[in-house]
Amino acid sequence: MLTPFDKQRRLQTSKDFLELVGDNIDKICDRIVTVDETWVRQYDPESKQESMQWTKKGERPPKKFKIQKSASKLMATIFWDCEGVLLIDYLPKGTTMNGQYYSNLLAQARKAVVQKRRGKLSRGVLFLQDNASVHRARVSRQALKNTGFSEIDHPPYSPDLAPSDYFLFSNLKKELRGRRFVDDNQMKMAVESHFDCKGILFGRFEGVIHQM
Repeated sequence: MLTPFDKQRRLQTSKDFLELVGDNIDKICDRIVTVDETWVRQYDPESKQESMQWTKKGERPPKKFKIQKSASKLMATIFWDCEGVLLIDYLPKGTTMNGQYYSNLLAQARKAVVQKRRGKLSRGVLFLQDNASVHRARVSRQALKNTGFSEIDHPPYSPDLAPSDYFLFSNLKKELRGRRFVDDNQMKMAVESHFDCKGILFGRFEGVIHQM
């Protein structure tokens, strides 16, 4: 349900990015850092497809009871690039994600780039974020400017430009779904363990980008 203006903006954004890339897709992909937020629950039941079981011909499948998601959850903000995760922040319970909080995260993300990606900052970081109101707040805009990152335009309603949604979070949720965690600390350990073991996963993602 895009308006003519939305369509034109998406077209122009794509043209601008193609012009930026030129013949240097490897160098451009290496410079991109992206961020997004997601809820992580202490228990998220498997989907119907994930819980399907093989049965013999004529055998009735086992009965399954509807299970609710746990009320206990944390908001995770993840900064990452084609090499892996740079920073994970868990919003403290009772805290609101606002412009000032996000500004502090941007400063931490810059430090993470300096510490974990030697030379990336000097090559010029291309920063991709969605249009959430906290990202567009004045204090957030100033904080982003202070990092020295160059922002890539992200027009509204562009899931194809939000790799966290179709790649990072989907793989994370798939692994965590169906597992029960006794507390938030155990849940955090599971999240971080997932990313620590996924070097190949990010290499595969980079290969997908090269084919697009």
